[in-house]
Amino acid sequence: MCNSRLLIIPLVTFIINIQPAFSEKKNPPKNDDVIEESLKLAGDTHFPEKFKFDDIGTIEHEETYYHSYIGYNDDGTYRVIFFDNKQQYLGYYNVDYEPVDYEDSVVLLDDESDGFFSVRLGKDGPNDAILIDGVKTTFIRNKKIDKKEEAIKEKQIEKPQIIYRNWTIKRGGKSYTYECIFVKKVGSKIFLKEKSRGKTLPFSETELSNDDISYLKALEIL
Repeated sequence: MCNSRLLIIPLVTFIINIQPAFSEKKNPPKNDDVIEESLKLAGDTHFPEKFKFDDIGTIEHEETYYHSYIGYNDDGTYRVIFFDNKQQYLGYYNVDYEPVDYEDSVVLLDDESDGFFSVRLGKDGPNDAILIDGVKTTFIRNKKIDKKEEAIKEKQIEKPQIIYRNWTIKRGGKSYTYECIFVKKVGSKIFLKEKSRGKTLPFSETELSNDDISYLKALEIL
């Protein structure tokens, strides 16, 4: 006689092992209003007058998710629209064939025969260009997303390091220069450690020079 109790543990183990290897949760745009607003913010070409769209589905890809939608153009063609898992609108492909389904990493287009054409995601999301039925199709990107990312990168590059530097301290109508390093800000006081004596002393913003204030702002202390 087969012992059914012995079969339970291996079966449970198998079920656990086939779960996805990543833990990121699906995070699509909350509703149609959010999608519409994102398209409008990207510019007129991304949301033409009387533009309509509908859901395709959430696509699992490279340990994250992309959220795809179908857009209906006035000339009878379609758009394959993508959002990333941070609810950021990425852009769209213009296609002649209707998007009808999806699989991992792929949106499927009806080839008007017995098969499908594929809109396949690249390693980092939608490719700049793909071939559909032998025709090159360019991805129309949301350029405002690219500008936002560039601004963040520039800000990160420009941010100075916390190092010993010359600080100009103004007291009693006179200015004094000391080589110090920023330690902390408590309330309205800026604490600096002097390199030569190793002492940490508090200073008010009014005691610091304009260059010192700019430095602290660049560090996002002020």
